[in-house]
Amino acid sequence: MKCILSLIVPLAFSLGACSRSDQKDPLLEEAAKFHNEATQIQAVIEPQIEQIDSLKILLANRTEPVALATVTTLDSLKKAFEQWEENLVEVPGMPHEHHHEHGKHEHHHHADATLKDLPADKMRDLQLGILDNIRQIQERTDAAFSQVTSILR
Repeated sequence: MKCILSLIVPLAFSLGACSRSDQKDPLLEEAAKFHNEATQIQAVIEPQIEQIDSLKILLANRTEPVALATVTTLDSLKKAFEQWEENLVEVPGMPHEHHHEHGKHEHHHHADATLKDLPADKMRDLQLGILDNIRQIQERTDAAFSQVTSILR
């Protein structure tokens, strides 16, 4: 009997620990939601970002000061987007979707080993910051493309 109890008690504790660890942290789920939303926005604006070099060539033939300023804005947008991609962090242990396709560049997720140990609330805050940043890039991209359209008319 003592032998059976010595086997059952540790097994019961390990089963209880497993069931608790299988539950998903709501903060990490929220972080994953922010991450997925950010990558959906990325998929929408990435084709525009890939057109920037072509647009700069078209604008280079223009002499208006607004055309030159728009070229500078497009350069800034491309750099901001590339930096955003470099800083994109996965949410450890959470499923995520990536709907974007890549042209001539490679895409890297820098899931730094130190970030997987980030507390859930900090990971959520980080993902919210990443989402806010890509939203700002999207707004700037929309404005720049509107400006390009008005210049090239």
